[in-house]
Amino acid sequence: MIKSKERMTENTHRKAAQWRLLILLCSVLAISFITGGNASARVKLKGKVPELCYKCHKELKKELSDKYVHVLFKKGRCLKCHNSHVSNVKGLMSNDVDSICMNCHTDIRDLVRKGAMHSALRESICTDCHYAHSGENKSPKEKTLCLNCHEDIKDQMKKSYACLPFREGKCSACHDSHGSVEDNLLRSSPNRLCRTCHSTPACTAGGVSIASAIKDMDCTTCHSGHSSKDKGILGPYGHTAFMIKKCTECHNPIKPGRKITTKAEGDALCYKCHKKDDPKILYMENDVHVKDVKNSCNTCHDYHASGKRNLTKNEQRICISCHEKTEKRTASMEKALKTVKCAPIKNRKCFECHIPVHSERKLYYISDEITMCARCHEAQHKITHPIGADVKDPRNGQPLTCLSCHSMHSARAKYMLTFDRARALCIQCHKL
Repeated sequence: MIKSKERMTENTHRKAAQWRLLILLCSVLAISFITGGNASARVKLKGKVPELCYKCHKELKKELSDKYVHVLFKKGRCLKCHNSHVSNVKGLMSNDVDSICMNCHTDIRDLVRKGAMHSALRESICTDCHYAHSGENKSPKEKTLCLNCHEDIKDQMKKSYACLPFREGKCSACHDSHGSVEDNLLRSSPNRLCRTCHSTPACTAGGVSIASAIKDMDCTTCHSGHSSKDKGILGPYGHTAFMIKKCTECHNPIKPGRKITTKAEGDALCYKCHKKDDPKILYMENDVHVKDVKNSCNTCHDYHASGKRNLTKNEQRICISCHEKTEKRTASMEKALKTVKCAPIKNRKCFECHIPVHSERKLYYISDEITMCARCHEAQHKITHPIGADVKDPRNGQPLTCLSCHSMHSARAKYMLTFDRARALCIQCHKL
């Protein structure tokens, strides 16, 4: 009986101790909540931020004398971007760099959410182009910076005729370096953008002004936004008749005050030169992409000029308007993999691999899957895992190709593989 009472007393004391401990923990949490979890409320720092930071980071203090200084850095708000103790991000950043920047630059964040994002922003971080603290230039030296990626533009700068902002390397005069709802990351529609410099179109055909007829047209369907070897910056590629200014090849005689008309309606005009039965050009008339369209050719091709040899339009806008799910999967893949080096995917050049209406292959591939990939990946093609008609995929019995292991829109692992190649990818076929 005595032992039983002793056990009861012991249990009472244990419970009391547990309650005291619980009360103590609650008190600590309450104090932490009231102080915002700020260690400085409990432990006095040896100095104030940013002077405390500059005791070690002396070189950063010198940057305050640069011509342009980031506002947070200028105000000494180091802890707005950095964690003073530990971080999973280089530089002791409090979060990934882009997230930190977007917290303040909400205009850019909203723009890239509703429009197309510049691939440089999608695959890298803000500080790849911008100095985080300060610099001698308000904005990056855009000409040099842009040409680091857009090397193909260099040759265009050598041409005889060029748009003035392009000649001067002022890329941001026309393009937004972060994102845009317009094609080619333009700041506004081509028509409105061009009128900021060219208030009145000086376009003529056969010596007749056509300004009233083209006032609502997209200027880039005839003119290059960059440069050309021809006066008027036409092209760079276009129908031969247009480039040599023989408008009457397709149009009825153009007269002042009269509507401009063509010699045939719709795609019938195109078929005068591009024969439907041409064995070199497969054309599937009832294809879903062009069925019931008045001029099926204009669905994908520009009729005057283009930036591409085959006169195709900007496929990103054409394709994504219907294939929204594919674009979401691609964007999700890019975010997960960080870097996607496949140029057609990175730049959304759908027509590099798919040619709707002109291909009978799966997904309108431009050629068989192996040949299609080998066009760019020559080195990898020479050392690849066995593939081809004689190598069967045990999962479906079909010939093994590049796309049996790689995914262009839904990859989960490095090298755009469907699974990690260390193990998960192999055991899809090679069961252990």
